[in-house]
Amino acid sequence: MNTTIQDPTDAQMIAVAGFTLHQQDANVEMEQRQALLEAQAKRIAELQDEIKTREDEVTGIKNTILDQWQPGKYAAGSLTVQVKEGAKTINATKFTKTFPPTEYPDLYKLAPDSKEARKQLGEQQLAPVMASRKPSVVIA
Repeated sequence: MNTTIQDPTDAQMIAVAGFTLHQQDANVEMEQRQALLEAQAKRIAELQDEIKTREDEVTGIKNTILDQWQPGKYAAGSLTVQVKEGAKTINATKFTKTFPPTEYPDLYKLAPDSKEARKQLGEQQLAPVMASRKPSVVIA
């Protein structure tokens, strides 16, 4: 039994139906990918909160130890706790005022100014000397 299409809009609907099914498949896949991304982002945020809580706890415990113990090594059961003095660093502003580069040039290092290099040379000219860091994901 042959079916004839009487109304041209029926033919259009049948022709569009195949596209509509493919479009629906793509929409479902995109919705699934979006749902997965949302779940992954939520889990990362939860883990980051847990990490922050634990880091805060560790920092508090370390601060207590620093307040109670002098620098040195101490037995703590099967562990050893080492309390160290803070590293001594140079305050760059004070150093430059006290030891100006014009008088003490050998105390300074010349380093590229990436912001100025981009401004003057542009990304294309810098491309051969650029390095890329590992890609990252940030959840906010």
